[in-house]
Amino acid sequence: MRATRAIFICVLFCAAALAQTTGAINGTVRVNAEDRPGVPNAPVVAKNTATGASYSARSTANGTYAISGLPPGLYEISVNISEPLPFPPFLQKDVAGRAGGTTRVDIALEDVQLGTLGDSIADFVKSLSPPPPPKGPVPRTPEGKPDLSGLWLGGLSVQSSKPELLPEAEALAKERAQDAGHSLPSARCLPMGIGFTGAFGPTRLVQTPKILVVIDEDEPVRQIYLDGRPHPRDWNPSFMGHSIGRWEGDTLVVDTTGLNDKTWISFSVTVHTEMLHLTERYRRIDLGHLEVETVFDDPGAFKKPWTMKRTSSLAPKEGDVLESICEENERDSAHLPR
Repeated sequence: MRATRAIFICVLFCAAALAQTTGAINGTVRVNAEDRPGVPNAPVVAKNTATGASYSARSTANGTYAISGLPPGLYEISVNISEPLPFPPFLQKDVAGRAGGTTRVDIALEDVQLGTLGDSIADFVKSLSPPPPPKGPVPRTPEGKPDLSGLWLGGLSVQSSKPELLPEAEALAKERAQDAGHSLPSARCLPMGIGFTGAFGPTRLVQTPKILVVIDEDEPVRQIYLDGRPHPRDWNPSFMGHSIGRWEGDTLVVDTTGLNDKTWISFSVTVHTEMLHLTERYRRIDLGHLEVETVFDDPGAFKKPWTMKRTSSLAPKEGDVLESICEENERDSAHLPR
């Protein structure tokens, strides 16, 4: 008992001593202005200029962050986010870490969407903290299959494997990264692509025994055929391609081909060819969550297939999926740098 007590007292004193010899850096991650909502789940890194040691934390639901246990010295504070929203990298140098003290660094991320009403990144940030979804078991159709129908809110994507680009695709990706947004499909009133479906939401899924219809607010309507038909041989490459699905237990496996090369896969993977082949696995985890895992296979752009997974939450109450018609009120391209 005495030994245990001694160890406990030692831990308390050691923690107190460490707190006196190290410091902390905290603040809030926002988009541009102080009145904008905080950015959740942002990776904040503090790098010691002298030693190169890095310390990190992720922002909370309201955008606040705190990095503690920092030895005294100067630090570089950085935030790099490419998914699901394309923020330019943030870097602030010569931030002093003080022993026993806390330094506040508020981080303002640049809104590259030009702040256009309804198309601002500040609006998209709200999708990173969706309201709690309803709870319950997986609903099923009369045929006994999981019912994927519902109004699904935007979900974060996670790349479980990193795409390795072929030389020609890598050169094009670098060119697009430096063209100030001119190659962004939406800047030219074109769809962003299947990889963006469900990224920001809302997205409605309507399931019948023969077809699954995907209605996204920012992308063309997509039809996934469940009636056993094959892919057509003479399909003209299109933005959404041709999709057929089959059930493997409680997982819907969707095969998509016939895509054109005018879309992006994500903000960090901006190239693909018409050889792109998608294999998606839809799984309704419970009443309130839908998981979609996608394998991207494109021998014209990638050295090997890679995977991206997205989990979306069911809207707690019914709502509408609005239209997004770029051609009627397009105002962005005139403001892009020349």
